[in-house]
Amino acid sequence: MSEIVLDHAAALRELSRMVTDGAEQRRVHQARTPELAASAAGRDFGDRGAAIAQMLQRLHAVGGQRIDAVTATADAARAQVRVFRETDTDFAATLGRRR
Repeated sequence: MSEIVLDHAAALRELSRMVTDGAEQRRVHQARTPELAASAAGRDFGDRGAAIAQMLQRLHAVGGQRIDAVTATADAARAQVRVFRETDTDFAATLGRRR
């Protein structure tokens, strides 16, 4: 029989840290957005400067989505560890009653 061993407390602690860190990273990420004036690309290159500014905004938005995805995944994993812990505890209690 295979055996799954999981330190519930340690897993929950680390996943909670990931969720907290993700929230902090999101706060830091949102605090500063890229700004590039179209004119920064130089005279006669305003269209390219505008395109670069849009690209930087898209990259920033995708970065925020990735931070959110990691945070949501850690939060979902934390919920699953709680379910696993409850199931494990209930199953152990059932086995204990069968003795």
